[in-house]
Amino acid sequence: MALQTGDLDGLAWSRITEDYTLGWSKVAPYFLTNNISGAWVGHFFANMERWDEVPAHLKQLLQTCFDQSHYHRQWWYWAGEAKLRVEGPDMELTSLPSEDCAKLEAATHVFWDESELKAKVVSIIRA
Repeated sequence: MALQTGDLDGLAWSRITEDYTLGWSKVAPYFLTNNISGAWVGHFFANMERWDEVPAHLKQLLQTCFDQSHYHRQWWYWAGEAKLRVEGPDMELTSLPSEDCAKLEAATHVFWDESELKAKVVSIIRA
């Protein structure tokens, strides 16, 4: 709704597949190709002390699940993400200049360092 009313003129959360699926492509005509959203790239994190407690056969099962997740993500990307970038009718691909991206990234580090979220993530990882 905020995109439709003009209260927001962009967002940095989604990939192009979500933009089309959720209808955002109808109200936000540009897709930024710079990787600023922190989109999922398939990482899995674990507290190593806890991971070491997991039996070997369950570690193997989890590794298989992780591998299948990566495989599924590759199919999703090429069937959706890449196709929409090339054939999507609503959005125009655009990029920020590299110096502007560098400023944006520097600002996110300052925000992250000052954020309570950082402390929460660190405490969850250590748990």
